[in-house]
Amino acid sequence: MSKTVASAGTTAVRPGTGLARLLQENPALRIGQDDYNINVTANYGDRLDASEVADALRAHPGAGRPAHLYFHVPLCAYICHFCNYVKRKAPGGAEGERTARMWTDLLLEESARRLAHAPWLAEARIESVYLGGGTASLLGTEQLARLVAHMRDNYALTDDCEISLEGNPDNFQHAELAEAHALGFNRFSVGVQSLQSEVNAFAGRGHDAAMSLTAIDKLRATGRPFNVDMMFGLPHQTPEKVAEDIRTLTGLEVPTITIYRLRNADRAKMGIGNRALWNVESVRDRLREEHLFPGLDETYAMREAIVELLLDAGYHPSPCGWWNRPGLYPEGNIPRVSRNKWQRHDSMIAYGPGAYGWLTGADDTVVQTHNIADIGGYARLLQNGPELPLAFGRRLAGLEAAGLVLGFNFKANQPIDAGRFRRRFGVELFHDEPFAGVFAELLERGLVEPVPGAAESVIPTLDGEALHEEIISVYFHQRIGSFAEAVCRR
Repeated sequence: MSKTVASAGTTAVRPGTGLARLLQENPALRIGQDDYNINVTANYGDRLDASEVADALRAHPGAGRPAHLYFHVPLCAYICHFCNYVKRKAPGGAEGERTARMWTDLLLEESARRLAHAPWLAEARIESVYLGGGTASLLGTEQLARLVAHMRDNYALTDDCEISLEGNPDNFQHAELAEAHALGFNRFSVGVQSLQSEVNAFAGRGHDAAMSLTAIDKLRATGRPFNVDMMFGLPHQTPEKVAEDIRTLTGLEVPTITIYRLRNADRAKMGIGNRALWNVESVRDRLREEHLFPGLDETYAMREAIVELLLDAGYHPSPCGWWNRPGLYPEGNIPRVSRNKWQRHDSMIAYGPGAYGWLTGADDTVVQTHNIADIGGYARLLQNGPELPLAFGRRLAGLEAAGLVLGFNFKANQPIDAGRFRRRFGVELFHDEPFAGVFAELLERGLVEPVPGAAESVIPTLDGEALHEEIISVYFHQRIGSFAEAVCRR
């Protein structure tokens, strides 16, 4: 962890807080609401069409290598005003059950096509699986059982494979979690976002605080790790209100509390999302005129209040933004999904509309894969033709790939080992440019620090964790990854 920093004539500031000071010292990291379109995948590299991505998938030597499996379920019981992920409102009753079956059929069909197209997928070592969305738990026990059976029958899941299920509090009010646990799900994620009724109602959420607390009780009863997603920077939130929420969660000893700043930028323009209501210019302008969006400084004050309470309660971020109780996970106290995706950047095989993944580990290149984001178009393709529902991809090499992988490693909040990048990319992080200049600046600014006892490793400080997405965007994606040139190999 970073040491307490004090400017002349000021009181010492606890690391991970004092964000006004951090932003004053690092103005390049001050990114406003409407520009906050940060994503850990790359928006650069050679663009590939669908056939080129399919060729890369077929040729990838992934057999026997570790990988992560992701299924995107684009169904929600309600549409939150801030959400810009690929989703649509699911019908209720018998029609809802038919819709859940249809989407399970589509996901199974895509998986079967991908397995036939790239046989190595059946031999990849699947160490973690995540069912997200949308709201994956809306599929219900019967359809979830079909997905789990398909995975076990067709993929090489490790004996200790982490299988995560995502849902909202209103999905976890009865026996849903116990049934999912019996199917083999061993980690859960619940999107609470706020325990304040006014905040949730204004954002279009379909649950209240009582439902959230009931869901947390049922999650605890599974005996398995779980995270509670919380947001800050929403209308009607204040530092005092978000602190009250976090105080409640730490009092309940929630294993992992994940904190997310409102992303009020249009992910549809990146080709990986839908447009949220609050992305609509007229709506956004009206909310701004009514002073309903907290300002940037107040938003960071909310994070500061959250972090103070989490530190006091003994939580530590691993990965960045995911605050875990001590001893929750082995080997760095990081969930397997985060170890696979971010720390090690293993291949991620992603199914569903708008799902994006990547192929990595074979050499010093990375191939990103992007599925068709249009929900209707995705469904029609799978129902009416033999093709894979791919939209496009990106091939990254040299500095582009190295910058991307560094960003993921930073996001993991685990040691960044120079030896790993020497072996994969043939570069010296602390001697070759542009890497050396970036890390020298991050060290000087107190955003990373050496790992004790490891001469060739650094790790984010709590100050670095506080601005991790901004650092990834500015230092790794822009200053390293945006240069389309080969790395200088020794």
